[in-house]
Amino acid sequence: MAQTLVSVSNLVKHFPVEGTDDVVRAVDGVSFDIYAGETLGLVGESGCGKSTVGRCLLRLIEPTSGTVNFLGRDVLKLDRGDLRQLRREMQIIFQDPYASLNPRMKIGDIVGEPLVIHKQGTKAERRERVAELLRRVGLDPDYMSRYAHEFSGGQRQRIGVARTLALNPQLIVADEPVSALRNRFNVIAFSVSFRKCLSQ
Repeated sequence: MAQTLVSVSNLVKHFPVEGTDDVVRAVDGVSFDIYAGETLGLVGESGCGKSTVGRCLLRLIEPTSGTVNFLGRDVLKLDRGDLRQLRREMQIIFQDPYASLNPRMKIGDIVGEPLVIHKQGTKAERRERVAELLRRVGLDPDYMSRYAHEFSGGQRQRIGVARTLALNPQLIVADEPVSALRNRFNVIAFSVSFRKCLSQ
């Protein structure tokens, strides 16, 4: 039987409404398991809490209550140092590629940033890894010296995917990764390309 990668139990996230005692119940008692090699899709209307669940998994926002276990470790009880180390294995593709890429950084630096943060390889090795990642997502390695504003929405999303894959994480939270694509053909092409990236 496949290893349990993530186990979520009774996850709750409420946001306070400013100036009142009310709360917005963004996530209210969600439970699920994800096994190694498995893909789990959360389906629902806009604003139903899908993105909030994903961000709670990685503790990009703090849940109100519940438990999140990743490879047997309680993510919600980890201190800052342990959480940072665990995030080598847990990465996210953000929904908005326009907001998630730093406009002041070159693409090579954006994709290579996780390698720098987690002190992976030499500068030359990181550069080669970035070139490899750009090729994997269908972009020319020569783009490393360009800035995010020089790319289309779909290309920016591919850059975001490359950054996510940099550390070979065991868990990827894909928060509507095709939201920047304009037509059905592009969505299908991106989905096929993404699956190929994960299999390499």
